[in-house]
Order: sequence, then C-alpha cells, then structure tokens
Amino acid sequence: MLFDWLKKRRRWLLWLAALGLLVGWGLTWALDSPLRPVLAERDGIRAAAVHVSGMACGQFTEGSGFMAEPGLVLTNAHVVAGVEQITVSTADGESEVALLVGFDSDRDIAALLVPDAAASPVALAPVGVRASDVGDAATVDSDDGLSFVPFEVTRRILATGRDFYAQETEGRHVLEIRSLLAAGDSGAALLNFDGEVVGMVFAVARGRPDEGYALDRSEIAGFLAEIDNTPAPTPPCRTR
Repeated sequence: MLFDWLKKRRRWLLWLAALGLLVGWGLTWALDSPLRPVLAERDGIRAAAVHVSGMACGQFTEGSGFMAEPGLVLTNAHVVAGVEQITVSTADGESEVALLVGFDSDRDIAALLVPDAAASPVALAPVGVRASDVGDAATVDSDDGLSFVPFEVTRRILATGRDFYAQETEGRHVLEIRSLLAAGDSGAALLNFDGEVVGMVFAVARGRPDEGYALDRSEIAGFLAEIDNTPAPTPPCRTR
C-alpha cells in the first residue's frame, strides 16, 4: 500500500527533493558568503607570507612577515633588532639568509632583501580600513606553517609614546584589533576581503590576549617610499 502511494506521487516527491536541494544550496551560499572573498583571495598571501628568525644577543627571536615588493620582505623592526644573520623561510619551508635594507624603530617596521626567496609580492590595499572591518591575519609558524587568524578592527588611532628602545616616538597610525594572536605573530599581514594588506601586526595587549595592535597600511606605504635597498647596519638588540 505504501509502495503504491509512493509510486503515484513519485514525480511530486522528485520535485520536492529537488526543491529541498536548491533551498539547501542557497542557504549554504548565503551563510558562507562573508567568508568566501577571503577564502578565494588567500592564494596571494600563501605565496607572500614568510617566517623570520635569528639570534639576537644570545636569544632566539622570530616573527612573521610578507613580501611587499619583488625580493623585499617586511616584518617588525623588533623581530630583527640585534640579529646578525636573519633567516627568511617561506610557508613551504624554503629558507634564505636576508640582508637588512631598512629599519624604523618608531614605526616598528623593517625591510629585508631576499632576491632568491621563493615568494611573490602581495599588494597593499589602496585605502585603509575602518572600525568594524574584518579580515584575516596571515601568520607563519616554523612548525605549523601558514595560518589564518580572523580579526576585527575596533578603532584606528594615532599612537604616541615610546618605541621598543624606550625612546620617544613621533607617533604612528595604528589599528586596534580584536584577534586571538600569540607570541611570534609579530609582522603578520592583515588582509581584507580582496586579499590586500591593510596592516601589519606588531603587538598583543598585555593581559588581554584577544586584543592586538597593527601598523596601518599608510605607515607601511610611507616606509616603502623611504627605503632604497641600501644595506643597513645591524641595529642594537631591543630593550627587554
């Protein structure tokens, strides 16, 4: 009896099943849409993100970074301060010794020349971000490789105070972000939904592991305009 009922209504049931599949596909598309632009644009940073490491005054130091121009990697200045031999490793594990060609302790940004690194540049965003904008931080760990950590901008500020040498600074444009970053993530690129760099991580708030700080893309652009790839002397180790 049940078989006869199903047989008579087979066409109707097929249409109902097709409609269910269509609705399910539509809901999946709608719910995933906020993440899709980031997922679709991650290839650029996969080829650009690097791990930076070395020994500074007897202590191992490491951080993340990214290739901003052909053969030119950016990271935080505090990551390479005092390092005589800087090693840059791609997310795939290929390593090369880098040459320091730019160092700005006020901004906390450094440039490394690595002409033979198996990495490709990622573009800076043409405009900055605003409060509530979201994206991913591209971190590179020596063991786990490339990871993506979501972030949300809480505010954009002009930060003043002292640099990591305890010297007074002129001020820099900084992004305060909500993100679960960790030690070693300094230098990681902040990416918008188009896969463009909008900032660079430089610190995690003390006592607040879900709050971090990043250098605004305008400061990164200004630094790039100032350097000329001339080798720079090894700066002193950071103040601990």
